[in-house]
Amino acid sequence: MINEYVEIANYYDNLLTSGYFDFNFLSNTLYNLLGARRKVLDIGIGTGLLTEKMLSLANYKIVGVDFSPRMLEIAKKRLANLDVKLICEDITEFETEEKFEAIVSTGGVICVVEEDGEYRIYSHITDPEKNKQLLAKLHSQLDEGGLLALGIQGTHTNYKKEIKDRIFYEQKIKKEGNYVDKWYVFSQANGEIKSEQFCRFYFFDGQQTTQALIDAGFKQGYQIIDGKFLALPPRTPALYR
Repeated sequence: MINEYVEIANYYDNLLTSGYFDFNFLSNTLYNLLGARRKVLDIGIGTGLLTEKMLSLANYKIVGVDFSPRMLEIAKKRLANLDVKLICEDITEFETEEKFEAIVSTGGVICVVEEDGEYRIYSHITDPEKNKQLLAKLHSQLDEGGLLALGIQGTHTNYKKEIKDRIFYEQKIKKEGNYVDKWYVFSQANGEIKSEQFCRFYFFDGQQTTQALIDAGFKQGYQIIDGKFLALPPRTPALYR
C-alpha cells in the first residue's frame, strides 16, 4: 500500500511552504552532501518543491518518481523548463537499467523520524517485506560511489495551526505497534473542512532500521547531516535480490 495524495494535493504546497519544510536549507544541505554527484533519483518527488530548489544550485540530472498523478501535474508545471524526467509509478514496481549517483527521499516514499532517542525509517509502504525489497532495489540502482540520502523529520504529533491563505492545518496521529495512522485536515477559520486525507505508515524501530539497511547492502554505520539527512553509501555493488 502507498498513500496517494489526491484529496489534499491542492493544499499540499501551502502546508509545505508554511514552515513544514525549509526547502532552501534542505537543498543547500543536499548540495554540500552530494558534492560532485549530479545524476539523482528522487523517489516521492511530489510537487517538485525540493527539486526546483536543487536545480537552482547545480545542473543536476534528476529522475523523479511519484505514485500520485495529481502531485505530478503540479510538478510538471513547476519544473516545465528544467531538466527533470517525471515518472508516475508505484516505486515498488519501478524498474530501470540506469544507475544513479544519489537517491533521495524526503518523505514521499520513505523518510527517517528521530524519536525516542533513535532514528527510524518511516514508510508509506505498509508491508515490511516490501520495504526491505525496496531498500535492496534502491541499493542496486546506485552507481559505485553512490549515496542514499533519507530526509529526517521530527516525531509526528497532534497539532493544529494556521497556514497560508487563511487556511488551518490539523494533523491527528494514532500509533499502534509498528503502524502510524495520520489524518491531514485543511479547514477554514469557521471550521468548514476544505480537504482531508488519511494515510497509514509502517516504521522500523532503530535496531530494525539498521538491520534492514545492512541486509539491503548498505554499509554499517550512517552519517547524520545537519540533522536533516541520514546518508549512507552501498557496502558493495550488488544485484537486486
